[in-house]
Amino acid sequence: MEAEKAKTEHTFEKVARDWHTSRLPEWQPVTARNTLNRLELDIFPVLGNQPIADITHQQIIDVLKTIEARAAETARRLKSTLGRIFSYAVQRGIIKHNPIPDLIDVLNKVNKQHFAAIKPEELPAFLKALDGNRERLFIPTRIAVNLMMLTFVRTSELIEAEWSEIDLDNGIWIIPWQRMKMGRRKINPDTTDHRIDLPKQAIELLNELKTITGNSRYLFPGQRDHSKHMSNNTILMALKRMGYKGKMTGHGFRTLAASALEEIGYRREVIDRQLAHKERNKIQAAYFRAEFIKERKELLQAWADYIDSLRTGKVIPIRGQAA
Repeated sequence: MEAEKAKTEHTFEKVARDWHTSRLPEWQPVTARNTLNRLELDIFPVLGNQPIADITHQQIIDVLKTIEARAAETARRLKSTLGRIFSYAVQRGIIKHNPIPDLIDVLNKVNKQHFAAIKPEELPAFLKALDGNRERLFIPTRIAVNLMMLTFVRTSELIEAEWSEIDLDNGIWIIPWQRMKMGRRKINPDTTDHRIDLPKQAIELLNELKTITGNSRYLFPGQRDHSKHMSNNTILMALKRMGYKGKMTGHGFRTLAASALEEIGYRREVIDRQLAHKERNKIQAAYFRAEFIKERKELLQAWADYIDSLRTGKVIPIRGQAA
């Protein structure tokens, strides 16, 4: 009887509003307002009065597809929001399972740029190919591909990296703003350095790399001229050797990580900040820099652990944020 009463009390709208309230201290007012407005407009009228424990996959699919027919980007954002609400409910013992990660392909992909990238479900095969070509790849090149996968930085940010930027003792990589995409603009450049809290797997790779290139200026010096950094084409050639020509690019690691992490419930704002995407205004930029360091560090380590689990075959789910 008590269980049935609790179930009835935990309607989707009640749980969603509780989740929303819990996030207010960390959100800008505009984020809080927009998030609630989207829920009130598109989700609450359909699912709001229903016990959250009774909501089915098909109901979620139906509501998302209805929204997608009108506004694909809104549907994508709401799917991410739903994932965080259900994650919140799981962590509080209201439900046992978050249904959103089961719905990876329910919405059509929105491709803003045409960089070849594998899908999250293709990652195990990619890892098998990468590890299977271990002896064929120049050691620094193999490490470079793995680091791109773990940190999802831009190709130029990786191949131009200098040892002076890396603090291995504290596990931090600071990319100077002058090397960042937005810092290179001639008009109104973004003068913010980009911080990467390295997962332990990346630190291990860098320690291995340091025994090979530690005396050079660059992490990845050119094979013929050590005073220059690795060529832009090196990553593409390695992917070609692995059998991924036309299927994967350096930029594809960014697409892959962003897609997988958002699917399991990490906040888009946190993912975008780790990707060093441009913030829309100075206030938002300052907010992102101030608030997301801890979340970004956890995100990078969770992603690295997930990749490790795919390699061993003992897959551990990435624990998305209830945020």
